Amino acid sequence: MRVVPSVLESVTVHAEGALCTRAFVLSPENGHLPGQVRVDGLPLALRTGSLRARVVEGPSGLLVRDLKPTFDVRLPPESELPAEQHSLEAAEAALAAVHSRLERVRSEITALRGLTPTWPALPKGHPPRDAPLAAMLSLTGFVDTELAQLQAQELDLERQHRDATHEVELRRRRVQELSSARSVDRARLFRAALLTLSGPVAANADARLVLEYAVAGARWVPTYDLRLPRTLEEGTLRMRAAVIQRTGEDWTGVRLAVSTASLERRAEVPELKSLRIGRSQPPPARSGWREPAPGLEELFAGYDALHVALPPQMLPKPQPPEYEEPLPEADDDGYDDEEQEKVFKETATFGGAPGGAPRASRPPPPPPMAAPKSSGAFLVGGARSPDRNRSVTGAIPAPAPAMPAPRGGGGMDRMRKKRIAAEESLEGAPMADLAMDEDEGGAGDLLRAAGLEPADGLFDYDSLTLASAASPAQRGRLRPRPALVSQARLSITSVNVQVEVVRLEAQALVFAESVNTVAPPTWTVPPRDSARHFDARFDAEAVTDVPSDGAWHTVPMLTVPLELTAEYVCVPSVEPRVFRTVRLNNASPHPLLAGPVDVTLGDEFLMTSPLPTLGPGETQRLGLGVEEALQVARNTRFDEATGGMFGNSTVLTHHVSVEVANHLSRPANIAISERIGAVPESQKDLKVEEVEVVPPWHKPTPLPGEEAVEGERVWRVSVPAGEKRSMKATWVVKLPASKMLNGGNRRT
Repeated sequence: MRVVPSVLESVTVHAEGALCTRAFVLSPENGHLPGQVRVDGLPLALRTGSLRARVVEGPSGLLVRDLKPTFDVRLPPESELPAEQHSLEAAEAALAAVHSRLERVRSEITALRGLTPTWPALPKGHPPRDAPLAAMLSLTGFVDTELAQLQAQELDLERQHRDATHEVELRRRRVQELSSARSVDRARLFRAALLTLSGPVAANADARLVLEYAVAGARWVPTYDLRLPRTLEEGTLRMRAAVIQRTGEDWTGVRLAVSTASLERRAEVPELKSLRIGRSQPPPARSGWREPAPGLEELFAGYDALHVALPPQMLPKPQPPEYEEPLPEADDDGYDDEEQEKVFKETATFGGAPGGAPRASRPPPPPPMAAPKSSGAFLVGGARSPDRNRSVTGAIPAPAPAMPAPRGGGGMDRMRKKRIAAEESLEGAPMADLAMDEDEGGAGDLLRAAGLEPADGLFDYDSLTLASAASPAQRGRLRPRPALVSQARLSITSVNVQVEVVRLEAQALVFAESVNTVAPPTWTVPPRDSARHFDARFDAEAVTDVPSDGAWHTVPMLTVPLELTAEYVCVPSVEPRVFRTVRLNNASPHPLLAGPVDVTLGDEFLMTSPLPTLGPGETQRLGLGVEEALQVARNTRFDEATGGMFGNSTVLTHHVSVEVANHLSRPANIAISERIGAVPESQKDLKVEEVEVVPPWHKPTPLPGEEAVEGERVWRVSVPAGEKRSMKATWVVKLPASKMLNGGNRRT
């Protein structure tokens, strides 16, 4: 088997996760291409079910026949470890040395402080002895001198210990800031792929292949950069992508693309069934299904006889699994404890021999030992495990058969009885449970007798496993296995060192998924929330680098062609200031997703504004702040009078005048908004009449995403540089004298 180096060429970052493409070249040796190759160095967070490989260039007919995931363990030399790791190990060694010296000095100080003079007990009747003052003074002087020296050393070592502790913390932070692709472990675990080629392997030219795989631990959000001149007449909008990834490998010099699609969404072509007019016929059997062979129980007769004949001390001991890993909380089909107990009961219900005959030739197995109830691990071919970190193989004692009928019954009578038994057992049972249930006659026989089809999981032979011969109820039949356990077991056979593969793989997945908890940049919106009902893909214009450090990196994607129209907006009745706005018309075939846009006016950074989602051909208004060089003044006058032939109505006259001054060095197009009274349809006796408007105004059409304001009128005027423009409007509100406007008649 040849191990070939590969290069990461392109990466497509989806809403969650990424799709990576690696390329490698196979060169012929002695005129032949290798039949099997191995690609190492794949990230540990790789999803094994996403592996794809194909031949891009090579001899005609060369195909990838098989592709299997496996593991690769590397022991890197000292030279390949990062310098930060060497610094951390040196700092930890220095801290350990200082700590040991400090503990030794402290123990010596404790021992010196215990040096005190003592006197033996005097016998009765003897006079007291004279105190040895010279010896006591000598001992006290020795203790004081030694304690002074040791305490000075203790103070110095405590200072060194604090400095060494700070140095270790600093070096640990430096190591944590490293990219996850630069592992500091002495033994590194990677994923690998085994490719088997078929076809014309005899060739004189190189063959180029690509390997695709999906990884977890990558996200992206859109951001934008808008550069405008001072005149606001034209501009350039560039789309950027803020990318964060912690997949375990650095993306260096890759062609990056981002997509709003989800990697978890399945896109299978539906199976269209034909409609036939005529006599009813039974549906054809699905390809791939085969009933269990008759006489399956006799296949294990020798095995059962051996276990009965041998004494207990000579029975072969079951070998423990080579790798032990914790079982998942629920198996691949999502059963909980109650559903698993139902599966076990149904398995025991269908546990009779073909035709319902009891198993008289095999003695019943001993009952399993009582064990505490686990948290829901479904063990294939065995009872519940009292220890979730170990696999237990055992037999489930089958109760009395539910259909005690002779085996040699008639065919029609036998099918009728099976149908009745299946219907009774199907009451309240899920389809997936019965599809996995085995019996002497097979679950498919019972399901077909009841007019049902086997579950789709029984047709995925790659995810099925054969039960152990020690399990009488399931042996000789295939059952689905838990996905988390099977993915590691499938590729663990080639690892020859003792590595906690399942634990390291689970840690890598948790470490990769931690990017989902990192706060995104301000005003960014996840692409799945702003993409509406479409999916889009954006390709970067140049190759880029994104390290696997769990931090946000801004990557330039593409330049978006836009049609810009500058416009100044003012609502003097609410705010007597003029605001700069730009109308963005998306003239590109790409949708612009919601996100922050950094606006640069001339050579100065102006502000950051939120940009809403802008589809192809749509127009949105982007605010750019206040324009101080434009000034607006608004004056109002209100008159109230009595009208009508008999004075039975009130006439409310509103006068509004607006003056705009342009102190810019260029003309300015200004939209000035006013609001007049709006009469609801239920009030037939109210009238609003526009008497005089100079210059004329019009009713505005709101842009997509903007709400229409009832009674709004807009003046659109062009004010030359250094000049002023005046506008005035008069409207009259007529209402019965017995009524008054809500909130007062004065409306200006």
